[in-house]
Amino acid sequence: MPPRFRRAEPMTTFELVPDDELEDAPGTTPDEEPTDGRRRTGRRRTALRDRAVARWRALPRRGRVAVAAGTAVVVVAATAAAVTPGLLDARAERLRAEAVQGMPGVVGDLSDPVETTWSLPEGSSLAAVLPGGVLAVTGSDGVRAVDAATGDVVWEHPFDDAATCGPTPWTAVDWSAPVDSVVCVEDLSRVTVLDADGTVVSERELDLLEPVDAPGEDDAGVSSWSQVLPAAGRTVAVLDQESPVNEVPWREGDDAASLLRTLRDAGWHDPSLRIIDAVTGEVRAEVSVRLTEGALEECGVVEDGQGGRTVAPQPWVDATPSSTTLGLCGLTRAVTPTGESIDIGDDWQSLVAEPDGGYLVPGETSAILDAHGERRATIHGLAVTPTIDTEPSAPRLALLGADGSAPALAAFGTGDVPAWSVSIDPLTTPLARVGDTIVLADDSSVMALDARTGDRRWRLAGLLDADPEEGETVTGVVTDGTRLLLAISPNTWTDDDGAGVPRRLVALDLRDGSTTWERAGRGMVSGLFSADGNPVSVGSAVSGLAAP
Repeated sequence: MPPRFRRAEPMTTFELVPDDELEDAPGTTPDEEPTDGRRRTGRRRTALRDRAVARWRALPRRGRVAVAAGTAVVVVAATAAAVTPGLLDARAERLRAEAVQGMPGVVGDLSDPVETTWSLPEGSSLAAVLPGGVLAVTGSDGVRAVDAATGDVVWEHPFDDAATCGPTPWTAVDWSAPVDSVVCVEDLSRVTVLDADGTVVSERELDLLEPVDAPGEDDAGVSSWSQVLPAAGRTVAVLDQESPVNEVPWREGDDAASLLRTLRDAGWHDPSLRIIDAVTGEVRAEVSVRLTEGALEECGVVEDGQGGRTVAPQPWVDATPSSTTLGLCGLTRAVTPTGESIDIGDDWQSLVAEPDGGYLVPGETSAILDAHGERRATIHGLAVTPTIDTEPSAPRLALLGADGSAPALAAFGTGDVPAWSVSIDPLTTPLARVGDTIVLADDSSVMALDARTGDRRWRLAGLLDADPEEGETVTGVVTDGTRLLLAISPNTWTDDDGAGVPRRLVALDLRDGSTTWERAGRGMVSGLFSADGNPVSVGSAVSGLAAP
């Protein structure tokens, strides 16, 4: 979202911004949606403001205090001497923060310490993110909607049996795209659809396979079952596995080809995934995975400790607001929310949602797909998306070195040659790209790079405990545009759910890496996210964070 401007008739006023301020984010054209994939979160701007913004962005940075096309652009301060450096810094900080509001992983002001202000009851889990910063959560007695800012219960719906609700967000992109309804599957037999306000839209029975698990001939197992998950767009993802055999002994001398023949001769059936409308029962899409010789070697192999081995191909399904995925022994197929199927490929590749609605398929050679799964670019490297990225239209980041070359982080523009490449070992996905700053963490430090050149800006060697067993890892991150909030958790813990694990929240100034504030606490954190600008911690508990 572009910076906000105060509008007065008949002139538009802009505030003076220091020359060292971050480059402005990509803008919008009048009466159009943002061209960089960002979603507006406020009221639609007037045509006058849109024209003013366009004119403002057309000016050089040092010339944005001039009159353009008959619209008076007035400097707020009468003279440079009248504006103190502190005031300029404060204004620049506010404009930077306003420019990224509404983007994935962006929260409100982090200048003051935040702490846990609410936490879900024991046994609760996140189900979905709804509009207006409302979270749908499930518990032993049903599903309820909770205000992410206050923890107040907005509505509740009880279930007699345990229910799985969703679609559940997985990435910062998913968190920034609220769904308009919650789909709940109760006891794998009944599906209920709830509107965002808690109104029951539909309740219907599911027609699924009856679970069967019995011994067969030649030590082969029997499998007949369905796995059901709530999926995007008021659907359920149903993984059907109906096969007389799902495991066979891997005898000495057997190669993959003979083992596959044994499986198929015993009656192995390749799994299929159906995307079913939760309201009408209509099948919207269907995909399957065919087991191959090469993939068979990627299946789970169980050793009995006496030299015997058993191979057990085990399909799996995953559903998020951005895609539904079927996998088997490293082979992967996906379905978009609009029903298009995507053959992701082999070698355990994944489908990563991007802010513009497209997808990334990372690998030694990575594919950039549009929202329909069509390839639009190729990156010769392991393309990575920072956990938070306020510059999605900036050069693509990729990790190099999978082919045996020197490990490095590189930035690719439109060509095959990177604009810059920086040695980084071990290879790690950047934590954030905010403006022109990239922040990443290795085993022992947190550092920042200039996103335009790759030059190192700062490095904090003592922020993390570097011990690989007893040390620490950055497990979550959000930003307010000026500061980066890190959740730092231990590498290992002993209690079952991590509730007693010590953890730290550390807010860093993006400009120089200085610590703005730090707070210690308890409870393992596996991710920090933004729900309508409110920071939410996910891990041993789902909790809201705010300044006390």
